[in-house]
Amino acid sequence: MTVRSLWLVCSLCLLWLWAAASAQTAPRLGNLTYRVPPGWTAQTDRGIVALIPGNLPAGQTAYMLLAPDVPLSGSLRDWFADRVAGVQQGLKVISTTGIDQAAGGSTVLSQGAVVVGESGETQYRLYVAGELGQGRERRAVFVVFQASSLALVERYQSGLTALTDSVNLAAPVQAAALPAVKTLNAAEFVKAGGDPTATLIPGEFRCYEERGGDDVARPHLTVQILPGGQYRTALGSGTFSTRKDGSLSRIKWRSGPLEDTYEPYLVFGDHGQDFSLMDVGVGDEERDYECYQAGARENLAKLEFALKTPKVGQYPCVTTDGSGRSAGTLELLPGQRYRFGGGEGRYTVNLLGDQDESWSDVDFVGGPWDDERALYSEEEDGERSFSGVQKLTCRVVVKPTPIPRYGTAKAPVPPKGSGGLSGAYASWNVDPLGYGGCGGLCWDFYIFDKNGYVYTDEPETGLEDADCSRTHPNGLPVCEVYTFQNGMLKIGNEKAEPLKKKANGDYDLGGTTLIAIRPVTGLKLSGPYRSFSASVAIGGLNSGYSEAYLRFSPDGRFSREASGGFSATFTDTGNSLGTTTGGVTTTSSRSSGGTYRFVGNTLELKYADGRVVRSFAFLGDSPKDGKVSTGLLRVGGRDYTLQDGK
Repeated sequence: MTVRSLWLVCSLCLLWLWAAASAQTAPRLGNLTYRVPPGWTAQTDRGIVALIPGNLPAGQTAYMLLAPDVPLSGSLRDWFADRVAGVQQGLKVISTTGIDQAAGGSTVLSQGAVVVGESGETQYRLYVAGELGQGRERRAVFVVFQASSLALVERYQSGLTALTDSVNLAAPVQAAALPAVKTLNAAEFVKAGGDPTATLIPGEFRCYEERGGDDVARPHLTVQILPGGQYRTALGSGTFSTRKDGSLSRIKWRSGPLEDTYEPYLVFGDHGQDFSLMDVGVGDEERDYECYQAGARENLAKLEFALKTPKVGQYPCVTTDGSGRSAGTLELLPGQRYRFGGGEGRYTVNLLGDQDESWSDVDFVGGPWDDERALYSEEEDGERSFSGVQKLTCRVVVKPTPIPRYGTAKAPVPPKGSGGLSGAYASWNVDPLGYGGCGGLCWDFYIFDKNGYVYTDEPETGLEDADCSRTHPNGLPVCEVYTFQNGMLKIGNEKAEPLKKKANGDYDLGGTTLIAIRPVTGLKLSGPYRSFSASVAIGGLNSGYSEAYLRFSPDGRFSREASGGFSATFTDTGNSLGTTTGGVTTTSSRSSGGTYRFVGNTLELKYADGRVVRSFAFLGDSPKDGKVSTGLLRVGGRDYTLQDGK
């Protein structure tokens, strides 16, 4: 077992400091509770808990020391260095490692040392410090693990793991409670005359720190937005304003604890608002946060955290060389343990450092995958997978977890004078490098309802998704109001443009062709269709590509072959401004098949493994000379082109 592996174990173990306290009775030390590992004995002397294994070989020494939590006013690193220097005072230090910090900016530090004790014996030590709380209520915890040989360090690692896994806060340390405020949703804000794309909605924003770890039980900082450009946090109050930056808006923190920090973009979506906080000073340290509007937006973030948390179970593995060869089974066990190929170890999960990604980082500690890192994700179709370890992909399919797409309220009736059109149409433009988020063709959609609403998103399963009586989780209608008068189309607050119908049923909108989306019920295809997309994060850390083939037969059968690659760079801050600490490059390929059918504008794929996937589908080319063109197929947000030239 390497010193780095021990450090990773302790980094995991100290993250319990932010977890909820155990409901069972447990010994208490300061604000902490803990449990004595099986086979160990414990005694408290002068406020320090000393734990000793019961089967210690004669003439050998090994013990653990758990110190009570103490207030922390400055830098954890400085406090840790002073604490280590204090416990080593008067001892001969043979060697030490540097002070290590867990990836992603985690508030867990560790340092290894070899020292000569007062009696001349060699001691192998590992010091670990953790931080909890925020603002004036920050606390620090200190743990020492010592043994007389490296063999004993490895032998008693399980005792260290059991102890630190059991430690919890007896009473969670929190910043001073903020007064309760009502959080408006976007519909309420718009009704009051506000613009959710231009300024912050009054209410609470719950912020989760950008760092390593899986501490998502509760927010790490709360920002309350008050009327008149005021805000309030547990760190103090201040003022803010917003300004336009192109088509987006940015937030300027003008005074208070957030003053002079990075000016983040205000992001507004179907679930509400969110923004980033960078370089927020706490003592001598600066921290970054992702902040989500309380209500539907924070609930979505919590659901995404849950989807990116690996679940206990069995994950059959295959090689990623395209052969699909079976390569054993990864078993996830309770207590963040794993088993593979007869060997066992532990793993840690980084949810906080990858909040804007659909996957989490999983670090394996000990066992056959020691020091390996994988990417874990759960897809909308219920596929849970690990990738990036030893050229394997390990996956299992479960019942999909639905993502909330609609609110509970009904959309209001459109104003008088709107409406007049019907039908579904689409237009496209080219995005070759993926900077626009498409990685190929970018599509715009116009699904008109005569009563005055138009649906402008791409449906997920079929045209029935364009139900304009529904609202988004943020409370606003899923559709926009439009007017069509004197040959001019105006959608929402956009500029009116001339709309003319073509002879073939398409439209011309200000020089852009709107292709009529025609039903494809009963369509039978023949041949291979290829889809390829690529994306690059400008100034960021990630890039990737995805390629897929759908091979259709007129008898209603299909096969699907997919391959992809992803490259991610990890830094000590979780963003491109930090120092690189590692990375993952992974590629994969797989094939599957089953039966297909087109109904309306839905493609239903029934896979041999039992999955049923229904996706919005239409032909991207208009008919020519009365004949249907099947060369371009849009399915599930991807463009597939026929490869045999027909």
